[in-house]
Amino acid sequence: MSATTETAPQRQSPFPYAVGICGGLFAFAFVAAPYSCDWGLNAYFVLGLVAMTALFTMPLLLWRRSSLSKRLLVGFGLSVIGFAAWIAGLFAANVQILCRLF
Repeated sequence: MSATTETAPQRQSPFPYAVGICGGLFAFAFVAAPYSCDWGLNAYFVLGLVAMTALFTMPLLLWRRSSLSKRLLVGFGLSVIGFAAWIAGLFAANVQILCRLF
């Protein structure tokens, strides 16, 4: 008989998920840009809020054994990185913010 060794479950890293969320948000800017005066800007704004919420809560959910301050700090850091990707996509895709002045 072979003895089975049980190891402690390894904690998942939120960073690969964060890269995927930021990349998807940046890519969606190019989809939404041609339609920014119709639905694109609203959809990009809502998707950005959802991405910020997901980026902030990922460390809280994945690192339950870590201290709360560490999870909050990493969540805040990922949110800042996501906000930077959000703004970078906004300008890189040339999303129109002001469609009509009057």
